Amino acid sequence: MLLLKYLSLRKTDITQLPSEINNLRELEVLDIRQTDIPSHATTNILLLKLKRLLAGHADPSNFESSPRIPHSVDKMLNMEVLSNVKAQKSRDLKDIGKLWQLRKLGVVIHDMDSHVRNLLQEIGDLHECLRSLSITAELPGSLLKHFPKILESLSIRGTTQKVRLLPLFIDGDKNKLAKVTLCHTPLSKDDLEALAKLPKLRCVRLQHISCTEPMLNFKEGKFKCLKYLLVEGSALTNITFEHGAASELEKMVLSFTGIGSISGVEFLPKLEELELNSSFCGSLLSSFDNVRQITKLTLRGTLLEQDALQLLTKKQNIRCLVLMDKSFGGTHEITLKKDEFLCLNLLVVDCSAITKIVFNSGSTPRLEKIVWSSSTTLSGIDKLPRLKELEFKGDKVPDEVRKAIDKHDNKPSLTGPETQD
Repeated sequence: MLLLKYLSLRKTDITQLPSEINNLRELEVLDIRQTDIPSHATTNILLLKLKRLLAGHADPSNFESSPRIPHSVDKMLNMEVLSNVKAQKSRDLKDIGKLWQLRKLGVVIHDMDSHVRNLLQEIGDLHECLRSLSITAELPGSLLKHFPKILESLSIRGTTQKVRLLPLFIDGDKNKLAKVTLCHTPLSKDDLEALAKLPKLRCVRLQHISCTEPMLNFKEGKFKCLKYLLVEGSALTNITFEHGAASELEKMVLSFTGIGSISGVEFLPKLEELELNSSFCGSLLSSFDNVRQITKLTLRGTLLEQDALQLLTKKQNIRCLVLMDKSFGGTHEITLKKDEFLCLNLLVVDCSAITKIVFNSGSTPRLEKIVWSSSTTLSGIDKLPRLKELEFKGDKVPDEVRKAIDKHDNKPSLTGPETQD
């Protein structure tokens, strides 16, 4: 036990760290994420070979319960990952700058000048090694003497009453940021333009941001490397893509809570995957009528009606259709007719509103795999000429499906819990 190198207490009911924790002198990874371990329990940790301290309370919104930075963190010089730890006092932040192997830092701070000053100074000291930074505050830029040269990931949640944080980290042509997540954070027009110029930015997540304007405008020639875009929240009502903007974008996730519109998606030549979440997003489907390159469509909480599905069945570009919880409103029996979903290869159904799917002869002629849950029954799968695999998410496979498998010329495989007699 004393030679233990990895200890994970994640998602357990443990409420205290063992008093002998520091006897594990060979320990390299300590994972206490999603536990109810009190915040003060980590203050006395001193493990000289520790490389990763993965912390985080069971309730991530309860910042007061976040595990604290160990008092002797400056002695743990092998530390590479220090995540979701809280600075109780400003001096708790001072010694982080001595961890010259630290690649990933996630810290919770108070909105205090002393915390702000010490944190930015330590980030400056780590400018040669830090790759990922997660903080929740907005900090004065004058204290950031050295920009982290190899910083690739930035996550900002919330704001403070001080100087705005985002501009500190998104300026400069040599910026290496590839992933930016903003949650409950202000985003101005100037901020968006600065993001658009980041030469290596591939992933942007905008969650419940506050904007000076309710529109996102992606301009021609900007966001050249962007591959993934997530927009969530009610503050934004319109998204526009100009011709030549975000030309590498492959996946878009839209999760609005208010009425909105999107235009210019026909100018996104590499957009292959679209995910729509929440009820009003179903109305956005018409915005993608002229987009031929989308091959995967995921619907969740869209509460579509039957007529909307009929429009989808005519889209010959869709190869993967995922219908998740509340993708349809009410209860529906879906009947697929000849020449509908001509190119569909994979169908995933996990929606209690869909009670039955009937495949008529000539429908989904290229369908190879079906994944479905116990709330939905299948009929006519013996009429699917290319069907190879079925995956059941439930306890007992319906007899109708078993009989259809036996009848099918391909004898498709059946996987999932309790699928064996």
